[in-house]
Amino acid sequence: MKRDIDILELFSGIGGFTKGFQDAGYVIKNHYFSEIDKHAIANYKYNFKDAKSIGSVTNVRGVGYRPDVIAFGSPCQ
Repeated sequence: MKRDIDILELFSGIGGFTKGFQDAGYVIKNHYFSEIDKHAIANYKYNFKDAKSIGSVTNVRGVGYRPDVIAFGSPCQ
């Protein structure tokens, strides 16, 4: 069974949570991520072409998106 979801991934790294949802059969409709490391951002954008970067988590205000899922991996290692 496929289920469409909107996801916001905070402290996203390279997208482990999103990859897990995809592997579990979810289809990501709207996809937002927050990350500040330039290398992780480049890798994330490579892995998830349609994802929209929303910058630092300190700037997240919840305006413009209403995700079904908010995932986060803080603190990152």
